Amino acid sequence: MGNWTQKTVFLAAVSGGADSTAMLEALAAIQRRQGYTVHCLHVDHGIRDPQERQEDAEAVGRLCKGLNIPCRVVRISPGKVAETAKTCGIGMEAAARVFRHKTWRQEARRLGAERVLVAHTQDDLLETVLMRVLRGCGPAGLAAMPKERGQVLRPLLTLSRSDVLAYLGAKKTSFRTDSTNQNIRYLRNRIRRELVPCLDAFFPYWRKTLLAMAETQSRTAKFLESEARKQVAWTQKGSLLVTSGENFFSQSEIIREESLFRAADHLGKFFSAKAGDFEPDLPKKKTSPQPRRKTLRGFGEGKKIDAGPIRIEHSNGDVLVSLKEKKEKEGALVILSPGIYSFMGFKIACQFPEDLEKKETPGSGFFVHLPLVVHTKKGLEKKGVSGYTAIAEDQYGLPEHIVSDMLQLSWKKETPHREDQRLAFIMVSGGNDV
Repeated sequence: MGNWTQKTVFLAAVSGGADSTAMLEALAAIQRRQGYTVHCLHVDHGIRDPQERQEDAEAVGRLCKGLNIPCRVVRISPGKVAETAKTCGIGMEAAARVFRHKTWRQEARRLGAERVLVAHTQDDLLETVLMRVLRGCGPAGLAAMPKERGQVLRPLLTLSRSDVLAYLGAKKTSFRTDSTNQNIRYLRNRIRRELVPCLDAFFPYWRKTLLAMAETQSRTAKFLESEARKQVAWTQKGSLLVTSGENFFSQSEIIREESLFRAADHLGKFFSAKAGDFEPDLPKKKTSPQPRRKTLRGFGEGKKIDAGPIRIEHSNGDVLVSLKEKKEKEGALVILSPGIYSFMGFKIACQFPEDLEKKETPGSGFFVHLPLVVHTKKGLEKKGVSGYTAIAEDQYGLPEHIVSDMLQLSWKKETPHREDQRLAFIMVSGGNDV
């Protein structure tokens, strides 16, 4: 678990399956010895049969009661995950992951939890690497799943699924089995149930070699990222990232590719939070999509590339990476940098926190990570949430509902962020009731 002080709060994400059940059992024992505080969170995605979902939640509740661990069940409205999958053009598993991670973050903030504990095992790591090999990922995608990333901690990552089952057998602890794990419509299930047995039969050493490859790719990815940052400096100008074309094209091909990949990811954070790094379901088309890096690799002098929401071009001696902003008539505004914006009758002022210290903060507002997307949301009034005319959303979830000239919620200034995710203060005035 690492070196934590007594009374540290942990939030355990528990589905009721074998891995998360074993993790919670072990956490209960550690809690008694170390004085930690462990809370359990069970997320019902509203996808499967209602009776099965209810039985999962009840099983987790009984387990927590027996272990004397507080438990909270959060239920996603049935149909919500499917709606998000359709809207964002992603699979059901990917959409469920969006809601799951958002719920983790919200509950961790509510409890003041230091880390969210997730029960990924070494088998999950290997399956993920196999999936990314099939998707044609670069070094960063092929890198080993980290034991710790941001607030998420994976304490079982060095253990195999057989280790977990042996532990539960010794403890005589029962667990639930998700019926969707049998559905080979999902890529992860096809890999687990069909590809892995084939590899076991013909290449019994594949686990060790794949882990070694993933570790090598982790080091390669770190080196490439470091070199790309050193050799190619991007300057943000409004909705653009700009760098010198002369310097850019003097670099090796792999540094150019890595630099474009990082720049595109920086601008596309909001979109990649919904559609990137997720396992796809069965493709809707017979032909698979072009790997992202191969698309970027085709960029040359004088050539323009449109890659999803990102545009890359060489103009007037500079290389430009831009986010193709949606117009207000489409119901969305993308904010990439400080400034004054108009949307749906609102005036939205954006400032970086360091600028706020130079003068008194006017009005009230909230902290978000850029880019921020402000968009309309139809149908809220039908669900008893009358008055909302717009929603402000960053890659971490839903910071604000904007209601007339009021702000319903507020994020704390100390919201964790990385260097490449600029924190901004947003003030809103005006607006019309709906």
